[in-house]
Amino acid sequence: MDIKKIDNLWRFLSIKNNLPVKLELDHHVYYKFTKGNIQLIHQFNPKLWQESTLIIAEKLFQEKSVSQRFHHKKKQFGFSSKDTSTHVQIFFPKSLLRLKSTYEMDIQMDRNGHYSIGLSPFVPKNVYQILDSVNYVCQEMWKKNFFSEGIRN
Repeated sequence: MDIKKIDNLWRFLSIKNNLPVKLELDHHVYYKFTKGNIQLIHQFNPKLWQESTLIIAEKLFQEKSVSQRFHHKKKQFGFSSKDTSTHVQIFFPKSLLRLKSTYEMDIQMDRNGHYSIGLSPFVPKNVYQILDSVNYVCQEMWKKNFFSEGIRN
């Protein structure tokens, strides 16, 4: 995947939705968007694309006071997976479980009821993959779209 292509995808969404984008460069590249009380962060290592993560969280989410956590590791061919307990309490909308066939999911809820959803590896090939993932999560969790659907035409 080309870094320039990822940069173009995020800048396109920034312009079309009139949202400021913050770009931070370190050992990882970070794209940050904020809309209302929801924050979207895409972080990736340009050398290892499998470490790419999309985090959709409420601004008030406190990572130090996580009370509940759901983690689902994506099955990989050739690697044996640990059997997870089937008796896990689902504290988020069950419709989000549809994403576990595509991504490794990490869903957290803090003591105040604020959520953070992490999807990895997140390597979008086009704008539609970003729109489908981000808007689906936001629609199920907060009943609103993060990005405008008018871009699809």
